[in-house]
Amino acid sequence: MLEAVLVLLSLSFLTLLVIAQRLGRIEAVLRAGRIEGAGGAKKSTRSEERSGAFEKFLSDRPELRQKPKSEQFAAFRKWRKEQGLNWESKP
Repeated sequence: MLEAVLVLLSLSFLTLLVIAQRLGRIEAVLRAGRIEGAGGAKKSTRSEERSGAFEKFLSDRPELRQKPKSEQFAAFRKWRKEQGLNWESKP
């Protein structure tokens, strides 16, 4: 019984050491300002990446800028399909 308690205490102590080491690394990274949130940098989201592709598509085709958004998106969807960029289910 005593051996089991000593093993559990040893494992608990080792776990605490690992946690302390990881926290130390996190603190060092935060102090160095390498995390985007620490420097005030804006984090890119997946929707922003998609809108970036749409903006690039429009910049290559300036005549579409004068058309309504629905026509712009329709042309973008058609272009993506032609390029094979869409996910399509196979029946």
